[in-house]
Amino acid sequence: DICDKPKYADFLHLPHGLKGYFDYEQGLACAKKMNKPVFIDFTGHGCVNCREMEARVWSDPRVLKKLKEDFVIIALYVDDKSKLPENEWITSNYDGKVKKTIGKKFADFQISRFNVNAQPYYVLLDTNGELLTNPKAYDLNVENFLEFLDEGLAEFKKQ
Repeated sequence: DICDKPKYADFLHLPHGLKGYFDYEQGLACAKKMNKPVFIDFTGHGCVNCREMEARVWSDPRVLKKLKEDFVIIALYVDDKSKLPENEWITSNYDGKVKKTIGKKFADFQISRFNVNAQPYYVLLDTNGELLTNPKAYDLNVENFLEFLDEGLAEFKKQ
């Protein structure tokens, strides 16, 4: 479930009727409010492997149930060309350049925070934005993905 209307939801979407956010700060604020862990999906419009993961792994009823009920989903599109309002531009700590689009902002977040710039890339965080378990990349094995989600949930419950 979600807290408030997601930014960019008029043009960014999640598969399988899932609800979530497309902005890190907004999603994290909701996770805090609901006391749920965060599932970050670093994705892209042009990411073939992302669509394949969604079609073959996310579609599993067990995965869908966990994503729907146990996490606040934040899908960050690293290739979206939509311009950000000037007050949301960021200067990268990674390459010193000003990021003026949604995609550039979240691609920069991915590389500066997790040192990875490939998609799909899945990250589970607590409500303070700290890692719950090792992030996961492209892997079509549903059992592995369930294990990843369960590991993150178990860590979250310990806190």
